[in-house]
Amino acid sequence: MKSSDLARMTGVTVRTLRHYHAIGLLPEPQRAPNGYRAYSASDVLRVLRIRQLASLGFSLEHIGRMLDDLDAERAQSAGHPTRANATATGAEDLLEDLDHQLEAQISQLQRQRELIRHIRAHQAEPDYPERAARALDAIQAFEQQAHEFGFLLSALTEEDRVAMGIAAHLYSECELAEIERIFRAIPERGLIDEYLQVSRLMDELPTHATCEERERAIKAGMHFLDKISDCMDPANWLRPDKDYELMLERMASDNYNSAQIAVSDELFLRFTKELADRAHDKES
Repeated sequence: MKSSDLARMTGVTVRTLRHYHAIGLLPEPQRAPNGYRAYSASDVLRVLRIRQLASLGFSLEHIGRMLDDLDAERAQSAGHPTRANATATGAEDLLEDLDHQLEAQISQLQRQRELIRHIRAHQAEPDYPERAARALDAIQAFEQQAHEFGFLLSALTEEDRVAMGIAAHLYSECELAEIERIFRAIPERGLIDEYLQVSRLMDELPTHATCEERERAIKAGMHFLDKISDCMDPANWLRPDKDYELMLERMASDNYNSAQIAVSDELFLRFTKELADRAHDKES
């Protein structure tokens, strides 16, 4: 029997047979006088057994061991039942391991289906984690309300949206909850006007801004942040920056002039110091 005949009979390809030979899963048969491999009925059975174990989910690496154990068990079962039982234990262990793997895969698939049902039911964004849904909803609601006031075409810049998108994927649930609290608090407390005014004051700060202009922008930012500081968890602000946060800071800096960067840095230092003082007072 030629390799093409064996492949057709067992439902595999000739290339698959060559791969089985290469990894030692299928022994090389004797060669016919014409140089072609000459397969036997035993080879047919071997390939069919490989396919059966593969259909159960065994890897090719484990299939070789499984077949060896089963062959040894059957060879020894007549005269040495005790040794046969010991050999069977090896195959049983492999089956048990595979069963555990499949159980874990089924649980994962069930979680995926549940998530898909949730996304469809709530019309959520499928390319963002489910844990970010509430924060993203808050941001979207904020933008819709900000537009109604007609100050800007958009309350958030494209860089803001990129930053929020990365945060949606990489922030912890605690950090995302803080984002949600902030963006819900701004419209609920009637602070959209002030938010946009502070943003515009920062955006229009010239490179050679005077000390008075810089201080005015910093004080406006502090005044606004003080009104929503109760939404912020000091632990999220006082920890070291994460890699992606440093990346986002560098990205934002590319669009800022030197005065805007200096004011932004000073505003962050003053506000985090205020948060740290408040946290210390609570602990005292």
